[in-house]
Amino acid sequence: MDRVKLRQAQLAKKREELQESLVKFYKFIQENEIKKSRAEKKAQAEARAKEEKHQQILKLNEDSRCLDGEKQDIKVQLQKYQKYQKYLEDVLSYNEEYQDPSDIIIRFNTLDANNKELQERKKFLEDEVEAQRTALQRKKKQKEDEILEYTNTLSKLQDFLETTVKATVAAQDEIETNVEHKSNTTKTIGQIKMATQNLYDRCMEVNRQHKKGVKLANDEQSSDVLFQLSFIGDCLSDYLFIIDKQAQMGGRAGMRAGHYK
Repeated sequence: MDRVKLRQAQLAKKREELQESLVKFYKFIQENEIKKSRAEKKAQAEARAKEEKHQQILKLNEDSRCLDGEKQDIKVQLQKYQKYQKYLEDVLSYNEEYQDPSDIIIRFNTLDANNKELQERKKFLEDEVEAQRTALQRKKKQKEDEILEYTNTLSKLQDFLETTVKATVAAQDEIETNVEHKSNTTKTIGQIKMATQNLYDRCMEVNRQHKKGVKLANDEQSSDVLFQLSFIGDCLSDYLFIIDKQAQMGGRAGMRAGHYK
């Protein structure tokens, strides 16, 4: 019995030792895994740092090549500008007005600015002339339209006057030769008087619009056919005079426009 208990005690002790060994083994494995993970992270960080350094080196090399190219370009420009420097120095040696190349450059900049200002002024004046020429052409066209309108109105009035005069003459002839047809003649005369009165009223209206302070005829004169025809003739003369003046003004405007060109 004692041997069994001893055996059990030994087995229990071995079991505890085995468990402790397993715990230590698992702990060892975990520590190794942690160390491995840290090592891998460190390796990855070092690889990234190495790649970054490599990219930085590549960029610096590229920047260096660009700087070398710029340096070469500047060197070429310097060689190109050296002849201008020599030219300025030669000018200084023959001209006592300038003491330093910068004085010549300042003078050039001043002249260049003045030239630009003059060019702008020239452009402004050319635009002004063109605007005035356009306005003149527009005014000329407006006057030509007015002359055409006056001409058409005058032509209509002349046609109407001629028709009225012919009708009046025919009516007077008919009155003289056909006294027996008094009623018909009276009607015709009435129509002629109405037509003459209508044309007279139109002329008076035009005169009121274009002539201020026009003297009005008395009732006896305004109802007289011969007076009305005389007044209509005067109006037509005025229209002819206006049209002639407008044509002369249009001709002078065309000459001025040609002068601007």
